[in-house]
Amino acid sequence: MLDPKTIRNVAIIAHDGAGKTALTEALLRHDAPARASKDGSTSHLDVDPEESKRNFTVATHITYAEHEGTLLNLLDAPGFSDFLTDADRSMAVCEGGLLLVSAVSGVKHQTEAHWDMAAERALPLLACVNKLDKDRASFLRALDDMEKTLNAKPIALQLPIGLGESFSGVIDLITMRAHVYTRKTDGKFGGYALEDVPEQLVDEAKRLRTRLVEAVAETDDAMLEAYLDGREPGEEMLIDGIAHAVLGRRFLPVLACAARPGIGVDDVAAAMVRYLPPPTVRREIKGKDGKNGELVRNAQRDAPLTMLAFRNTVDHFVGRLSACRVFSGAVKHGTVIVNGRTGNSETVQHVYRIDGNRTTEIPEAAAGEIVGLMKLKDVHVGDTLCSNDSPILRLDMIPRPQRVIAYALKIDREQEEKVGVALHRLLEEDPSLEMVRDPETNETLLRGMGQVHIEVAVEKLKRKFDVDVHLELPHPAYHETVTGKAKAQGRYKRQSGGRGQYGDCHIELEPLPRGTGIEFEDAIVGGVIPRNYIPSVEHGIRDAAKQGPLGGFPLVDFRARLVDGSFHTVDSSDMAFRIAGSMALKNALAGAKPVLLEPMMRLEVVVPDEMLGEVIADLTSRRGKIFGMEPTSKGTLIHAQAPHAELRTYAPELRSLTKGLGYFTMELMGYEEVPSHEAQKVLAQRAAEQGKDEPKPNQPGKGRA
Repeated sequence: MLDPKTIRNVAIIAHDGAGKTALTEALLRHDAPARASKDGSTSHLDVDPEESKRNFTVATHITYAEHEGTLLNLLDAPGFSDFLTDADRSMAVCEGGLLLVSAVSGVKHQTEAHWDMAAERALPLLACVNKLDKDRASFLRALDDMEKTLNAKPIALQLPIGLGESFSGVIDLITMRAHVYTRKTDGKFGGYALEDVPEQLVDEAKRLRTRLVEAVAETDDAMLEAYLDGREPGEEMLIDGIAHAVLGRRFLPVLACAARPGIGVDDVAAAMVRYLPPPTVRREIKGKDGKNGELVRNAQRDAPLTMLAFRNTVDHFVGRLSACRVFSGAVKHGTVIVNGRTGNSETVQHVYRIDGNRTTEIPEAAAGEIVGLMKLKDVHVGDTLCSNDSPILRLDMIPRPQRVIAYALKIDREQEEKVGVALHRLLEEDPSLEMVRDPETNETLLRGMGQVHIEVAVEKLKRKFDVDVHLELPHPAYHETVTGKAKAQGRYKRQSGGRGQYGDCHIELEPLPRGTGIEFEDAIVGGVIPRNYIPSVEHGIRDAAKQGPLGGFPLVDFRARLVDGSFHTVDSSDMAFRIAGSMALKNALAGAKPVLLEPMMRLEVVVPDEMLGEVIADLTSRRGKIFGMEPTSKGTLIHAQAPHAELRTYAPELRSLTKGLGYFTMELMGYEEVPSHEAQKVLAQRAAEQGKDEPKPNQPGKGRA
């Protein structure tokens, strides 16, 4: 088993396009050349067509390398906004992270999102400015961007030698030596030679080194005293001070590299070993026991086994591979584990080291390691797996995702069963997706974190399971109600020889406040309708209310009062009075001024202050109402409401409007009457879908002809 002090679990995080996967591949080429892609591409990790098509990562890729006798478990996390929950899960199982920033584009909105998620988890971070070999690259501009946009304290550990095509190495500000790389015949760079700092960079290197020493001294009293006395700190003191500062997130050490040609990559690996903490930094883990009380366990290999499943990959032929972080204890072939969510137990068959879409079997894994377990039954992302001979501890490290968009799935009838199985398998792999059945619209909805997220899911369904589904905007769950009072009779009489059918009832209809539902009142006196038939009248009224008169939407928020009627001693029956009740409601609706209701959503939208006006104008154009605003650390929080019909594509449109910086949550707050001109559009579309003549909604305050 590995000494946990020789393990680093590192989440590599950045905005899409910053070069995370290219850097991960470069680390493999440097420290595990036999497993790396040979052409300098990202083919070792980005193997899914959905990623190749979009040129960005859509799910965390796990691999490993070894540097200076230390195992680096590398989690290449997605950078695109729709897949940030996956990145957050990766951070949950790591003790450190590497934040990548492009030297060309600088800090982008996804960079901010990753920075915020890391801060919420108090995750120790290094930063690296990548793509210094590109045109318009600037190391100092990237530092300034991190300070201003992230409100971070970036401290350079290196200074690049040259920029763009002339980028050829870095100056180590700790040793004040230059690492100058030599270009090989294939255009890539080999190892570096130690040289003196180029004369033209001496002053800048000294300035940045002074800033580094001062930043470290501010975190260590002994070093600060030595620095104030004019004593220069030694290399080991600086290295220890930086590691201490990283652990406490006192400042953000920044490296310099160009991943594709390989410049500075070995220094990145060395920095991970030197400055990011090992798993032993976690002294204990906390969770819930079987009775939902708090349970604390030592994060040691001699403690009971505790693992967290943080990623599933489902292969149509091989089955499910569950990526697990071992937080305590050890796991090997034959270990009996219990799922903290289900209580079910099973035996581990094999333990694997994960390398992209490949695996290597290992005999055992202990606290601090990240491994793969094959073909575990009913293991969901976020499940805690424990040894069967100790109390169950349920870790709560992965929050429930706040899905922001939904699409209706149009499925061919002959493929319904196959699609259902495929969707279930896909949801095992991606817990940010959710499939629900809307009982009102009778649609199957696929919910997710954004439009691209949903589109990728549909493409995976086709590729992995050979099923076709088509996406449509979901129908809002419209309702109908009445705004006026009315009276009507429902009389059902049928005689066809022998015993007939007879039921007769009179009702009074009146509106109720929004959200009340349907109320039935029995006001019969004198036994004009026998007591045993009155429930049948109510059933008939509720049957008829399932389809309102305007568009066939559910009729709600009314009271039906049964006031009179008659019966026949022979021909009356429950069925006859049920039909009579249905007829009475339908007859009463003609004079009760029915209107269309639409679902209204309560919104909380967070946007940068400089974009506030545009976002408010956009909400207003969606028939939204602003209730209030308040300042936050990320800008302004807007409290608003808007119709669901106007928000079905709000997630991608808000992202576009705010350059990805805005985000929102929404929930159903109730129903309101649809304006007449909007109701006409809704009912016309409804009639077209049903192949009927267009119904006419009532004007407010007017009866229906």
